[in-house]
Amino acid sequence: MAHDDGVTSRPPEQPEPQGPREPPEAQEPAEAHEPHEPHEPHEPPEPHADTPALVAARLRVDPEAGLPSEEAERRSVTAGPNELDPARHEPVWRLVIGSATEPFVLLLTAAGILAILVGEVRDGLLILVGLIPIVGADVVTEYRGERALEALRAATAPTARVRRDGVVRVVPAAGLVPGDVVLLQGGDVVPADLRLIEVQGLLVDRSVLTGESIPEAGRIEADPPNAPLATRLAMAYAGTSVVGGRGEAIVVTVGRETEFGRIAATLGGRVRRRSPLQRELDRLVRILLVVAVSLIAITFGAGFLRGRPLGENVLAGISAAIAAIPEEPPVLLAVVLGLGAYRLLRRGVLVRRLNAQEILGAVDLIVTDKTGTLTQNRLAVSSVRTLAGPAADGEGRREILSAALRAEEDAWPGTIEPGSFTRALHTAAAELGAEVALDRADLIEASGPTDTRPFAETVAWRNGRQEHLALGAPEAVLSLLGDHDPATTAAWRALVDASADAGERLLALAGGDDGMAWRVRALIGFADPIRPGIREAMATARRAGIDVLVVTGDHPRTAAAIARTAGLDAQHVVSGETLARWDDERLAAELGGLHVVARSTPDQKRRLVDAARGSGHTVAVTGDGVNDVPALHLADVAVAMGSGTAVAREASDLVLGDDSFATLMFGLAEGRRIVDNVQKGLVFLLSTHLAFLGFLLLATLFAGGLGQPLLPIQILWMELFIDLTASIAFEREPPEPDLMGRPPRDPAEALLPTGLLIRIGGAGTFTAIAALALLLLGGDDFEHARWLAYTALVVSQCVRAYANRSLHLPIRRLEPNGLLATIAVLAAVIQAIIPAVPPLAEAFRAVPLSAPEWGVVLLVALAPALVAELVRGWRPPVWVA
Repeated sequence: MAHDDGVTSRPPEQPEPQGPREPPEAQEPAEAHEPHEPHEPHEPPEPHADTPALVAARLRVDPEAGLPSEEAERRSVTAGPNELDPARHEPVWRLVIGSATEPFVLLLTAAGILAILVGEVRDGLLILVGLIPIVGADVVTEYRGERALEALRAATAPTARVRRDGVVRVVPAAGLVPGDVVLLQGGDVVPADLRLIEVQGLLVDRSVLTGESIPEAGRIEADPPNAPLATRLAMAYAGTSVVGGRGEAIVVTVGRETEFGRIAATLGGRVRRRSPLQRELDRLVRILLVVAVSLIAITFGAGFLRGRPLGENVLAGISAAIAAIPEEPPVLLAVVLGLGAYRLLRRGVLVRRLNAQEILGAVDLIVTDKTGTLTQNRLAVSSVRTLAGPAADGEGRREILSAALRAEEDAWPGTIEPGSFTRALHTAAAELGAEVALDRADLIEASGPTDTRPFAETVAWRNGRQEHLALGAPEAVLSLLGDHDPATTAAWRALVDASADAGERLLALAGGDDGMAWRVRALIGFADPIRPGIREAMATARRAGIDVLVVTGDHPRTAAAIARTAGLDAQHVVSGETLARWDDERLAAELGGLHVVARSTPDQKRRLVDAARGSGHTVAVTGDGVNDVPALHLADVAVAMGSGTAVAREASDLVLGDDSFATLMFGLAEGRRIVDNVQKGLVFLLSTHLAFLGFLLLATLFAGGLGQPLLPIQILWMELFIDLTASIAFEREPPEPDLMGRPPRDPAEALLPTGLLIRIGGAGTFTAIAALALLLLGGDDFEHARWLAYTALVVSQCVRAYANRSLHLPIRRLEPNGLLATIAVLAAVIQAIIPAVPPLAEAFRAVPLSAPEWGVVLLVALAPALVAELVRGWRPPVWVA
């Protein structure tokens, strides 16, 4: 059985295998099946219209051995990478140019040149020189982000199984070349345009190209030369999905030359939707830009009304522009998301779509598989029961296990890849010395399980007679008995219930010879141990306000027993049969208390996700198979298993390297930390800009006649501190201790709600007014008073950076952030050293401050932080109430 999460989730029934492939020279020509129109000698037919032997000859490859590695390397130079959009690695000099041409930097460059032209040569040069560390910080930040994204690209790169040098190996799909022999199996995404040369029940979903949603069987016989794309069954095209069976094929085109690549080439640039955080940042930036333009206009206007010289007035406007233009929020978001994704990758969580991290903190419902996610996916036969009792003796147990193997379609050579049930049966039978090597020639007929008939059925020759066997879901197999012996059927049902309570996964084996009535021979129990750490992860989910719904193909009693063992409340368990009778309103009403859905179908999983989202839940869905894709597509966060199919991974936002639910909970916690840190960084940025904007505005209105409130070089120094702090230090902020004790974040709630904006405004306004007071009361020496006010602004931001590490918990309860503390202390120390270094003192117009003045500076800087700390320590978080 090919799928591991219950018998109802196995692949659909496959067509009859077409048997082993003949050598190329022995195959019948395509004309024996479909007459071809004659081809011009100089115009070879399309691969779909030619025989596998001729395709292989034209591409100079032996399908039995594949390409030699050296030849594949040579062809890769000519063919190029098998990618539609090869990844570009930006050199450092391009990063420098990109940073230097940012609007903020261009504005300051123009301002510096303008200052030089109006005679303020020293200040103009200082502005230009001051841009160097700003650009440098941006380049370093972007370089780190690029390296993190490169690691993500390498981890998410699709792979393909190819035969090279006579050996099957897994290679990056980007390295495929024409002539490569690719091995396909259910769950694969076709990596290039391929000519099929061997098929065994191969089913291909071509809907991404043709719009036809019904999978079609592949074949090796050539198609007519003029066959439209949708009817070329001898081809498997890049981007389509293998939903069943397996096969082999030769790569005929790669990259942009594939059918998918040709379609992509006709499309314009892809429109990328802005994420919720990006849209909120856009709104904040627009507000600040309006304030900035207004402040610049006020500054210029006030300067001209007071009769300032042109050069001084230009510098005042430049200072206002530097203080007001908010270039940091997009950088903050990009760095926190990029490096956050890299941090997740190091823990085995691959983020395929960066913006999914924003939604992780809002997830309040997880719809999860059981097998491999809650359990270890290491099935082993744990029991064999009959109505007479457990099959303890070796002979009886051996005969039952041998029959169970013969009942499995995937146990016969040349069908499909054996699933976990078959592998467990094979191991248990081999340990007892049973015959496990089946002869394909004995198989008469075989059909795998489907959603509507959840059992495998085979007919094979055994001891000169036809043996009919069925193995699958006990209730489905028991239905084969009919009503001729209700007492026996009732006894088996009672045994099923008793066995399921032990938490085993059960399959029933039934048989009949030469058309005789079916009779159940045994129940076979399989044990799949719970993963380590699952109970703790479930407890974390409960504390975090995240509900968990297990959707599985197992028997209801088995599913409930395993859910309880995993630490999940399994009071409300329903079967897929019951769920099918509920309309959408009933499903939505029952959803809140539902814990386990057993014997489910893929469509029911999709219905559950749809109903949950319709009820206002933010839903994460786990899946590993082709049949999980509809539910994954509907999810707010789609989570694929690393061991699952390529189709599921392509439909996902996250991929769990170890398939574990505990790893998913780590990802959800990291998502909360990421959004927290973006919020903290924004609070710091807004309060900093507000303090400087407020001070410049107030100083322009009330002290404009004294001189320029701040110099451009002074604000550039603060910009460097802001960039380093917001874009790097806040990304390193560790999770708060109550991170997973809060309810999920409401995705409709603003990242900066009104209450928080009021707090930001209060802190920034206090600092601005305090700095203005120092400017006005600092004595007759204006430069001394300005430096005193400016120092208060700088030190206040240093303190605020560390004080904003939590918006609701006292700082003493948090883990230390060494990088943030180092940057804040270093900025304050440099501020104290500047007056003592003559070149710096001259550039910054800095003067030494006395001890009492430093006391006043510290009082201004610490007062808002102390008030905030007292409030956080006194007022419990809103979710505790």
